[in-house]
Amino acid sequence: MKKLVLLALSAVATAAMATGPTPASEITINGNSAQIAVLSSSGVVNTANGEDSLAQQNLASNAGDVTVNGNSLQIVGARSSYVGNTSNANTVAQQNLSSNIGEVTVNGNSLQATLMDASYVLNSATGRDATAVQNIASNNACFACTTTSSGHGHGH
Repeated sequence: MKKLVLLALSAVATAAMATGPTPASEITINGNSAQIAVLSSSGVVNTANGEDSLAQQNLASNAGDVTVNGNSLQIVGARSSYVGNTSNANTVAQQNLSSNIGEVTVNGNSLQATLMDASYVLNSATGRDATAVQNIASNNACFACTTTSSGHGHGH
């Protein structure tokens, strides 16, 4: 039963990443890659309000041009924790927990873990043309990259 729950949570985390506003950039996995999100009594919230608003949140997932040639293990474990990501009109909020974003290549062994217990993690962009980018235990080849063509957050 425990394995079934873990598999279901992993599938939900992957599906949540895959249903973004536009298709993600190319992700190539030539090695071994495992991405695990385990949540217990926790809340994960991703909200976008208003015109031209984008809120993108990745838990134990890849986003952007990522190539894994080696072994990659990405884990998010949260117990009694809250993870929130919000974006209001004409703003961008992007948050990555134990994930790769941008042009990242993993050729060796990579372990990225975010373990939270009774914690609160929030990423918020509020106000005209504001940008909030947050990465925890992740690779980021671009400070304000987004994986969409929205016109927001394309600074290198």
